[in-house]
Amino acid sequence: MKAVFLDLVGTLVKGKSMEPFEGAVERFNSLKSKRRICIITNNTTDTPDGLRKKLKKAGFDLDGVVLLSPLTVLKEVLKGVKGKIYCIGSDAVVSTIRDAGKEISEDAEAVVVGLDLSLTYEKLTRATNLILNGAEFIGLHSNRLFLMEPGRVGPSVGATLSFLEYATSKKPRIIGKPEKEFYRTGLYLLGVEPEDVVVVGDDPISEVNAPQSIGMRAIFVKSGKYRECPDFAKPYRIYDSFMDIDWDNL
Repeated sequence: MKAVFLDLVGTLVKGKSMEPFEGAVERFNSLKSKRRICIITNNTTDTPDGLRKKLKKAGFDLDGVVLLSPLTVLKEVLKGVKGKIYCIGSDAVVSTIRDAGKEISEDAEAVVVGLDLSLTYEKLTRATNLILNGAEFIGLHSNRLFLMEPGRVGPSVGATLSFLEYATSKKPRIIGKPEKEFYRTGLYLLGVEPEDVVVVGDDPISEVNAPQSIGMRAIFVKSGKYRECPDFAKPYRIYDSFMDIDWDNL
C-alpha cells in the first residue's frame, strides 16, 4: 500500500463545522509520514483553498497532501462548456464558475448543481426549464445524504439531481464521487495505481463500491452517516473509526 484516499466529513471530521474527531489529527499526521495521502471530499460549500485553511487551522498537516473535490474538477470541466451557466449551489460554486471565466445567468446554456442550503422551488423550476430546452446538466456529485453534525443528516446533491432528472427525463453528468473518473483523477495526481491504494470513508456507495469497482481496496468506518455497513456494500475491512484502523496489518 503506497497511498491512502481519505474521506473528510464522517471520517476525519464530525460535520460541516470541520471539528476533528478525537485523535484524528494525530493519526492523520502520523499516517502522512508513512503514506501518500489524498483527501477526497464532495464538499461544494467551500473552495479547495478555503477547505485547506480550515483543516490546517484544526491541526492537520497538509504539506504534500492532495485535496480533491468536485470544485477542483469543475474548473477543468467548464473549459469545455460553451455559453452562460445557471447555478444551484453555494458561494463557493459561484466563485469557482466565475474564476473559470464563465458568466452566471438565469438564461443559460448549462446548469451546474451543487449543495444549496437555500434551495427553492423557483430555482428548481428554472433549472428544469433550462434543461428541457437543451442546457447541459452537470451535477457536482450524487451523494444522497450529507452529515450535518453527529447523528443528524440532510438531503444532499443527489436528492436535488433526482428531482431534476425525474422532471426532465435527462441524466446529469456527475463529476464528483462516486464517479470513477473522480477517483482516476486522484490516482493521476498521486502517481499511483488502483492496487496501491486503500480508500477510507463512511459512504457505502461513494467510498466503498465506487473505488472497489476500479481495483482499489475500501475500508468502511462507522463514524459517519451509517452506524452499520449496508448489505449492498462489501468493503475490504470495517472499523468503528479512522482512529481504530490497524495500518500495519492491512
